[in-house]
Amino acid sequence: MTVINRKLLEQRTIKLAVENNTVRETVDYKQAKRIGILFSQLDRPKYEAVRNLAKQLKKDGKNVDVLCYLGKNGENFDFLYNYITSKDVSILGKMHSGAAITFAQQPFDYLFYLDVKRNIYLQNILAMSKAKCRIGVHVKDPEVDKFLELMLSFKENQVYSEVVDQIFYYTKKLGCNGN
Repeated sequence: MTVINRKLLEQRTIKLAVENNTVRETVDYKQAKRIGILFSQLDRPKYEAVRNLAKQLKKDGKNVDVLCYLGKNGENFDFLYNYITSKDVSILGKMHSGAAITFAQQPFDYLFYLDVKRNIYLQNILAMSKAKCRIGVHVKDPEVDKFLELMLSFKENQVYSEVVDQIFYYTKKLGCNGN
């Protein structure tokens, strides 16, 4: 992606966020029915951590949709999840992936953004998202943090599966007065 394409995507993302009039609210975890997961596929351990999270959510009776970003030479292990690549964005910075657009339009009770670094493609989906509450890792980057309602901080060298487990743990506490 060229610098110009990147800037166009970033500008379009900001515009989408401004125009998005979704009411954001925190839903009691026990009442939540639909949950989305966004992540960048980097390696097998990250994939397994996301897969385990999806299993736990389904075990709790949640309807779970997962969308991942595959970078250059990325692999969609087991082909379980829809994915996007940089080719799903036009040269003018517009997302044209049907999977991404459909995902963004879902009225998720929670949308987990599980990247620990900025991903402009997934950030674009966050900006379009109709999710009530977007949860992710606090990366100390205002360009990411402004797209999340709940952020959790982690140590830089923390194992990814522990990060995902902690996000799940604290999400389960929402709405239940800490019990």
